[in-house]
Amino acid sequence: MVGVAPVMMTGGALAAGATTWSSQVVGATASWVQVRDKTLETGRFFTSSEVEAGAPVAVIGATTANELFGSMDVLGSTLTVNAQTFTVIGVLQLTGQQGFMDEDDVVVVPWVAYSARLDPATGRAVSLIYVEARDELSLSAAHQQITKALLVSHRVTPAEQDFSVTSSASLVSAVQSTTAILTLLLGSIAGISLLVGGIGVMNIMLVSVSERVREIGLRKALGATPAVIRQQFLVEAAILGLLGGLSGVGLGLGLAAAISAVVVELDVIISWSATAIGLAVSIGIGLVAGVYPASRAARMAPIDALRSE
Repeated sequence: MVGVAPVMMTGGALAAGATTWSSQVVGATASWVQVRDKTLETGRFFTSSEVEAGAPVAVIGATTANELFGSMDVLGSTLTVNAQTFTVIGVLQLTGQQGFMDEDDVVVVPWVAYSARLDPATGRAVSLIYVEARDELSLSAAHQQITKALLVSHRVTPAEQDFSVTSSASLVSAVQSTTAILTLLLGSIAGISLLVGGIGVMNIMLVSVSERVREIGLRKALGATPAVIRQQFLVEAAILGLLGGLSGVGLGLGLAAAISAVVVELDVIISWSATAIGLAVSIGIGLVAGVYPASRAARMAPIDALRSE
């Protein structure tokens, strides 16, 4: 193991002047920034001596800086966390969202100051312990070593284990499994939708053929070949599929804009390549669904078609 960073966490009511905000407050050691692979945009992280002295200093995330101060230039400014005053000595570089949690909305303070000033009731009880492994190949060995050390520290047997140990690999595996299930479900729904849409296009084209029998007979009498008639109805079926696809794209863009407007923290990204593939599939469904009606129109005898009412 390369580094260890025990932390304590709670929600905190923040204030800077007349501005208030709520954020996640983390009590950490000086190794937190390395173990969590964080980079500072401005300023510095607190030192081990500041941790031991319980110095009232804080390193804040980019979101917290913008919400409280309106900018990232906040070094030397003071803020209160649950009515306790801290001086900002650093701002973390923008990281982004992890699931539904904003990783940039955080205040990190020395863990001694945290336990003494923000949560004296629980003393120095640790919420989480972050451990940095040497490399990906040593994750399994590190997992076993950590489990064994915690069993000894907690004085419990594996059957009485009162803690959990997770790794980034297990989290990635869980996310991949969830993504695979969601992909299967969405694929099934999309398949059913395409089948229903194809049936709808076929019915519309069959009705169109039935209502235009005399037109078909007249065109054939004037020299139109079955191939020309078939091509005409296939093009119409493809246009129907394209119109359906464009309607779906418009609905999707509208929903994406609505979600982004309502859920401020959630950015919806449109994949234009996926959009183009969707339109191509819609056209393909229209063509496949139009094969039978177009073939039926192409096989009509001109005399029988002209005799129909």
